[in-house]
Amino acid sequence: MAETGRNMATGIGVYLIIKAALNLILGFSAGNVVTLLVAGVIFVLLCKRIPYTNYIIAIYLALVFLAHFWTNITNLGNGWVYWLYLIEGVLDLLAGAALAFNKSIKAYYQQ
Repeated sequence: MAETGRNMATGIGVYLIIKAALNLILGFSAGNVVTLLVAGVIFVLLCKRIPYTNYIIAIYLALVFLAHFWTNITNLGNGWVYWLYLIEGVLDLLAGAALAFNKSIKAYYQQ
């Protein structure tokens, strides 16, 4: 069960790096560079299996979703990129829920 949790946590870390790189390509800015660096740090933290890191990252992902949700919803008619951002937000929320509530991930961090 812990092996499955490790694979899931690693997958979430890889997703966050890919998402940050895509956002950097879509709109180059200092904020997107910082987000890419943060995604790299999150990936390392997820792999190092530091206790309670999964909960901290889950809270971070929920806050990212909440910070951008209203902007994405109100701008859906302004182009396909906001649909992409909305999908990313939902994936962030699902990833955060998995980090906080999935039994396999919790077992991985409790060992």
